[in-house]
Amino acid sequence: MGIMKKFFSQTKKPEGFLGKMMVNGMNGASHSALADWGFGFIKKEKAARSLDCGCGGGANVKRLLERSEKACGIDYSEVSVQKSRQTNAGAIRGGRCEIRHADVCSLPFENDSFDIVTAFETVYFWQNIDKAFSEIYRVLKSEGVFAITNESTGTDKTSVKFSQIIDGMNLYTGEKLKALLENAGFTDVEIHSHPDKPWLNVTAKKL
Repeated sequence: MGIMKKFFSQTKKPEGFLGKMMVNGMNGASHSALADWGFGFIKKEKAARSLDCGCGGGANVKRLLERSEKACGIDYSEVSVQKSRQTNAGAIRGGRCEIRHADVCSLPFENDSFDIVTAFETVYFWQNIDKAFSEIYRVLKSEGVFAITNESTGTDKTSVKFSQIIDGMNLYTGEKLKALLENAGFTDVEIHSHPDKPWLNVTAKKL
């Protein structure tokens, strides 16, 4: 496997030195712009408790803390968990933040725990996305919001190319995500596309 393929494969599950490089980049300016755009579609402004699935470097957990009393993050990469804890160290010490090493298909939280759940640039790598969506539905409170933000519409050429390089990467269109979410029980599914970039945001509610 070439060095470039090894590096980009770290987007799936960051590990080792290359994984640390990748996670550091997740908190960079390019991801920040995407996150700011995605957060613009979360209409529930105030929340008691929020969760970021696949929290990476922890920057989006930090954003959730701006609109939540408490924010949690989960990731199945130990490297990501470590970085996310560093990013949110102050909030963790203050009891407002918790970062756990966990899989989205088996969330370590009770039913009806969160007002907001987010997933940024991560659903591509959920190998059992039906189970993952069912788990998120379970831990979301009634009237809670689930927001997915991807740097891919599922058909753009760049992402198609990367999906051929990165093992286990699956692309999703907005319509495909909508169908999967509704199958998991979500309602009020809305699809948003960026006017100039191949970005995708999908929001859904649990009634």
